[in-house]
Amino acid sequence: MPQTDLTNAPRVFDLPNSTYIIKTKVGSVLVNCPPETLKYISARGFEIPEYILLPPDIPAGIELGSSGFVRKGINYASVEFLLYANFFIKSRRALIFTPSVYQAMRLNLILQETFEGPTLPEHYMGDEWLYHECRAISYFPPMGRAPDYTDLCDIRTVEEEGILDLGDGVKVEYDAKNAQYIFREEGQTVAMIPTSIHDTPRPLSMAESPPVITRRQLTLQFLGGSDGFDPNGITTCFLAYLSRENSTQATLFDTAAFLRMRLGNLGVSASQISEVVISHLHEDHIAGLPEILLMGNSRIKILTSDIIYKSLLRVLGAMIDLPADEVASLFDYEPVNPGNMVQLGDRTFESLYAVHSIPTIAMRVNGLYYSGDMRYDESFFADLVAKKVLTDKRRHELIDFGDGADILVQDAGGGTIHTTVTPELLTSLARKGQKVILAHTRDNPLPEIVESWKGRVELATSGHITSIGEMHIQEPHKQVLSTLRTCPILRRLPDSDLAHLEASSVIQYWNDGEEIMRDGVSIDDQLYVVHSGLVEIWKPNDGDLLQIVGRGNSFGERAILSQTPTLIDDYTVIAKGDTQILRIGRDVFTPLANQLRLTEAMSRAEWLKTQPLFRDLLWSILLDLSLDLHPRQLQAGESLFNQGDVGRESFLLISGKVEIKVDNERVNILDKPGTFFGGRSALFDKPRTATGNILSDAEIWVLPPDVLLYLHDKYPNISLHLRAVEFKLNSHLSGMRFS
Repeated sequence: MPQTDLTNAPRVFDLPNSTYIIKTKVGSVLVNCPPETLKYISARGFEIPEYILLPPDIPAGIELGSSGFVRKGINYASVEFLLYANFFIKSRRALIFTPSVYQAMRLNLILQETFEGPTLPEHYMGDEWLYHECRAISYFPPMGRAPDYTDLCDIRTVEEEGILDLGDGVKVEYDAKNAQYIFREEGQTVAMIPTSIHDTPRPLSMAESPPVITRRQLTLQFLGGSDGFDPNGITTCFLAYLSRENSTQATLFDTAAFLRMRLGNLGVSASQISEVVISHLHEDHIAGLPEILLMGNSRIKILTSDIIYKSLLRVLGAMIDLPADEVASLFDYEPVNPGNMVQLGDRTFESLYAVHSIPTIAMRVNGLYYSGDMRYDESFFADLVAKKVLTDKRRHELIDFGDGADILVQDAGGGTIHTTVTPELLTSLARKGQKVILAHTRDNPLPEIVESWKGRVELATSGHITSIGEMHIQEPHKQVLSTLRTCPILRRLPDSDLAHLEASSVIQYWNDGEEIMRDGVSIDDQLYVVHSGLVEIWKPNDGDLLQIVGRGNSFGERAILSQTPTLIDDYTVIAKGDTQILRIGRDVFTPLANQLRLTEAMSRAEWLKTQPLFRDLLWSILLDLSLDLHPRQLQAGESLFNQGDVGRESFLLISGKVEIKVDNERVNILDKPGTFFGGRSALFDKPRTATGNILSDAEIWVLPPDVLLYLHDKYPNISLHLRAVEFKLNSHLSGMRFS
């Protein structure tokens, strides 16, 4: 093991997103590993760390959008590309430490599924040939076989080892009480590194986008077009505007990390995504999925094949520490299996298993062809036929699938499992479609051959836009209406009122860094709704960045409703990049607020703001949630629900005490304000297995069935929290499932 003289050198380097590099005698150690950590390390010029220390789990039900390895939608055990860098660049195995054995078990499952793909025959649902094909594609000549994930890393646990011995006198102790790792060399403490996640996560870079996109029959907008190693580029992920029926709705192909922020920077709300195509489960293609599932303000539909879907449930379940059926409740699934065509509105989807190291689909829809990470090489296919890896029928399916495409998006990463760009390849691809987009590469392979293919071949850089076909007229008022429909409160209004709002709205432009509003400063009687770009939300007291939000988020309701122009939403709002804001005057908003009964909901929103679980949510979202909460005053001795009843409501305790009894025996007393209870029956459609009685005069807010459905559709993070609370409660009672 190489030693480093660190006598006078700095030890600790604080990277963004609560990530740390610690220099030791045995090499660099990484603490916490969110997506794109390798990109940050490369951008800063650090050596690739051989040792990775992961944070402890966050229990489900503690923080919105958080569970297991995931904090607010971000996976802090996103180690896949660090392992690739160690193994394929440094020719060594990485060493990963988790605090618990249980975490290690789940991380093993994640890496097995994402690196090797499903490993049991039954996981292939009769298509076992796909397993053998993937292993053949994964063949690594230096090893004489396909590597397994255990070739890339060794996973060890603090729980089993106590103090971690890295060698040469370097030891690490996990201090659970103070949530930190303590580094010692020769018995001397050299660093104490927190395991808590405190930063607002943000990407290294974001795509630039013009304020207005000229949309045609088929328009693509790339969030990124590079690979998982490139510190200067965003991994391949793009929006496809395919529908003639709704020009503001888009299909998202794969999910780059920090997806909500990157979408917001393009002026796109998650509610504008009609479906998400998942090609395969390599980290660079699903890194943003937990975030949009757990933190987006709308429910999404995922399109992939059944084999990949089942694998995805196992991966997400291990990631957020919930059973597969709970994970499945977070989104809608539309199977697009090879051989079947799926019609969604005016979009027709077809898939084919691509040639890759794990199950991967290529997708064809309305003139668009996306290869996934397929290695497209016709001579390679012929060689695989000769080796009996492919049948001749399979070879023709691969070659013919992209024929007739209007736009063909082809990965061009090179190497043994991605496509290498050559003049011969471009000749082949150009026969298939009118326009070829090369993606998934940091290198520009075009200069030497660009003249031959000018106008036909493009490189998908971050922010790249391409289109084909007749032009769609983009009417500005429809864009404003689309923004209003994504605003949590305003989307409740009928179309006639939204049209009135659209006609009354004024678009105001803000430059990067300009202050839009400050806590305690007059905001001139205006409701502000983000139309495009991003805004930063800062806590005024401690100066911490709370979050970065985009299209459809609103500010100023609190001041208008309270009729106190200097009271806003307890935060300062600053434009991040060029930003457009819709301004709606008090005289226009007030009648609509009365129609929605917003003033009546204000006190409930203020109470939610005092609760740790909800205090970091925008006040407009708390107001939206409060509209559907029904306060109920109950006296001591009253019965709230009975064992055996079919429960349709769940409850939030505001004050007082509630006794929970099973078979007439007391099992719990609830007295903590903010406690959610009675949800199992309503959420899982089961008879109540307990009785709830009021012990002392209480105020309880009732969540009726339509509210739970609304949360299910619009606030997946809150819906997950409620379900996780019930799941955790039942698990702790060793099978005693109540309420």
